[in-house]
Amino acid sequence: MKKVLIADKLPQECMDILKDAGFETEYNPGLSPEELSDALKGVSGVICRSGAKLTENVLEGADQLEAICRAGVGVDNIDIMAASRKGTVVMNTPGANTISTAEHAFALMLALARNIGPAYLSMRESRWDKKKYKGSQLSGATLGIIGLGRVGQAVAKRALAFGMHVVGHDPYIGRETAQKLGVDMVDDLDDLLERADYLTVHVPENENTRHMISDEEVDKMKDGARIINCARGGVVDQQAVEKAVEEGRLAGAAFDVYPEEPPEDFSFSQSDAILATPHLGASTEEAQLAVAKQAATQMVDALKHQEFSNALNVTVVAREEMEFLKPYCNLAHQLGKAVAQLNRGRPDSVKINCKGALADRELDPIKNYAVMGVLQTMLGGSVNMVSAPHLAEERGLKITTSTTSTLEAGFTDLLEITLVTEEGDMQVTGTVFGRKHPRIVGVGNFEVEILPEGHLLMVFGKDKPGFIGYVGETLAKAGINIARMGFGREEAGGKALVALNLDTRCEKDVREKVLENELVEKVMPLEL
Repeated sequence: MKKVLIADKLPQECMDILKDAGFETEYNPGLSPEELSDALKGVSGVICRSGAKLTENVLEGADQLEAICRAGVGVDNIDIMAASRKGTVVMNTPGANTISTAEHAFALMLALARNIGPAYLSMRESRWDKKKYKGSQLSGATLGIIGLGRVGQAVAKRALAFGMHVVGHDPYIGRETAQKLGVDMVDDLDDLLERADYLTVHVPENENTRHMISDEEVDKMKDGARIINCARGGVVDQQAVEKAVEEGRLAGAAFDVYPEEPPEDFSFSQSDAILATPHLGASTEEAQLAVAKQAATQMVDALKHQEFSNALNVTVVAREEMEFLKPYCNLAHQLGKAVAQLNRGRPDSVKINCKGALADRELDPIKNYAVMGVLQTMLGGSVNMVSAPHLAEERGLKITTSTTSTLEAGFTDLLEITLVTEEGDMQVTGTVFGRKHPRIVGVGNFEVEILPEGHLLMVFGKDKPGFIGYVGETLAKAGINIARMGFGREEAGGKALVALNLDTRCEKDVREKVLENELVEKVMPLEL
């Protein structure tokens, strides 16, 4: 029974979903890094929020970890590269708290417009400062939204319902999508900054977005504009915004996220023009329940069905596409193992060519399975489809993919895996008959049909009388039964290949006996 660790506080429904799916669950939030590393031993999956820090050192304790799921969007607390090297899929749940985050951003904008924060505090002090806190209405004002993903689009819909003009900037969203929303899309961020009465950001924090709103950007905004940040603390240069508010260039700002949480210095929150909340964007009962249930469901799919929704370190393919690709992925895995056992030189590159019906399909899963097969032969069975591309990159193993629409007669699809090493090139070709029956149909220059499983023996030699008979007789004397045999030759009397599926392994002494015949040039065992 696989075990899932709940490493942060999550509602009971999360555990219920996992238990109903047949998993052992351990609820253990608040562990120290050392305790968390120990707790990962024997665990197949981890569900966390932002509290558990899954660093490279912590992940060292994980010996069976297949998947990590962050119940929420941000994965700053997870070392994705370290997880990838261990073959662990990292997922998040980006859609579950969309509405709560969008509502909070809009609530902060409303509060800024109507001075809700300072007016409330003045009433608590028994003051009637009606004239002091005159506000402004949102209707007719322009809202600039940076990032039109799920949250950005949800904010836009609410702003439009309030009668605001909405300008958006997002290089990864199509104009047609923005047009359907009623958003005026601009390519140049400066255009948005110059037009916005209110500015809200909804982008992830990375090297391209860190401090994307700083002194230079603030200087381009209207006098009296306001900024709201409910995304990530590093996206907006908080000190630059505080300075602009203090100098009166900005009318106000609202922060729900901070570069460091909690902040060391809370002095900025003393200003009447700055509204601050303690990272409450997703802190609603509905959002917390939704992300917990989504995280648990994704974990079940990952551990039971190898379906990785919202994965961040492996290509996600639609279920229907993966159903088509699955037999070819399995074939790619076996071909990768075969070509690596046939060509054991120092590796340089792996070339993957998909022909015919495969040419228009998603190639990443096939590529990852092929590379996994190659590297499992070299590094052992712990390599999986997640770690394979990262391990290949670390070792300088070049991976290329290509497609060919034309095919040899008799095949609807072909998959060619070529391993290039210091000793030369070796290519193995395969297909899947009727979507159920995988076959190797080519080894190097030889056309030969082989079942890619179990104990195989490749005997290379000369197409002369007695070649096949000698091989069969030698194996029979050793008590080794031949389950299937394939034969290929380059030309009559030329080089030939006898490919055998065996019921038992062919040990070294028997292989050496086969090599004693002058017609035999090379004997290579394969374990698939």
